[in-house]
This record gives sequence, C-alpha cells and structure tokens, in this order.
Amino acid sequence: MAEIPPTTDSSRGVRLIVAGTIVALLAPLAGFLGGTMVGSSGTVGELDPLFLWLFVGMVVGGIGGVVAITGALRWNRANQGSRRVS
Repeated sequence: MAEIPPTTDSSRGVRLIVAGTIVALLAPLAGFLGGTMVGSSGTVGELDPLFLWLFVGMVVGGIGGVVAITGALRWNRANQGSRRVS
C-alpha cells in the first residue's frame, strides 16, 4: 500500500480555509431552504420557522467563517516560518 505523506501545518490551513468558506456560503442558503420547506405558521405571537431556520443557518455560517479565518491564520503562520532566515 502507498503511504500517505504527513500533512504539514500549511496544508491543514488550506483545508480549513476551503471547508470553512464552503460552510459559510452554503449554511445560510440551506437554512433559508429548510425554512421555506417548513413554511410559515401564520400566527403573530409565535416564532416563525423561516426565521428560526435562517437564524440557525447564519450561526452555522458564522462558525464556518471563524473556521476559515483560523485556517488562514494557521496557513499564514506556517508560511512565515519558512521565510525566516537565520
């Protein structure tokens, strides 16, 4: 069997950037789609399912954004270490 090469900190950072960006872009759309499929309750005093689903999608998208930023910082830190000259 072929051995899998060890991942570097730089490649982990790039993976986090890609995964976080995909989640940050698609989670609000999925929340809106889920809320649209559930529909509206029609009553004023009740929490609207469309709002609830979209809110959850925005929270998950925000978490994806934080993951993408963390990956960018990790990638930047790994690249800064390779540029240093002693």
